[in-house]
Amino acid sequence: MTKRVREYLDKDHEVMDDYYGLCESYNGRNAKTVKKQLRGLIEKDPDFFDSYLLLYEILQDEGKFTGAERILDEAFYRAEKLITDENGQWPDRLEWGWLGNRHIIRTIVNKALLLWEQDTTDIALDLLRKLLLTNPNDNPGVRYFILGIQMNMTHTEFEEKFDRGGFYDSDINTWFTQNDDKFPEEFDWWEKAIEEEE
Repeated sequence: MTKRVREYLDKDHEVMDDYYGLCESYNGRNAKTVKKQLRGLIEKDPDFFDSYLLLYEILQDEGKFTGAERILDEAFYRAEKLITDENGQWPDRLEWGWLGNRHIIRTIVNKALLLWEQDTTDIALDLLRKLLLTNPNDNPGVRYFILGIQMNMTHTEFEEKFDRGGFYDSDINTWFTQNDDKFPEEFDWWEKAIEEEE
């Protein structure tokens, strides 16, 4: 008997257009207004997580780290509740290719990165492994974060090595291919999954 694959596909969110409009209008100087509008979007649709993530980013930029973490925790709690079944199990598939899933994946990635930053690497690794397992195409690049943690890098060291002003260039892929075979328990299954998809 074939095991049924449970795939999570999130629904459309009416607030998306308003959110993207806010993103385009945000310039740093209008943070107070944008924060208020983001809170309004969260109230209108508490299960659209990009609103939380922009608010999280603004609060971090303002040095309000406790408030920022509280916002991210709320988004993460809701995101995990949304995708898990009645037994708390993650779906077999949570793919980036479905546009509606991206706000969920971004929330989980942000939570994992914050945990890594706080040296809570066991929980960060658990979240990143689940994301890679449910989305082997790995558009967000969680495999790089997994390798960084396994190589005992701090989040700060990782960012200093690879961040090129908000993006990672091809150096990170070269580094990954030079080091991933040191951790076959992490990446052998992933390489096979990618080969099968090709």
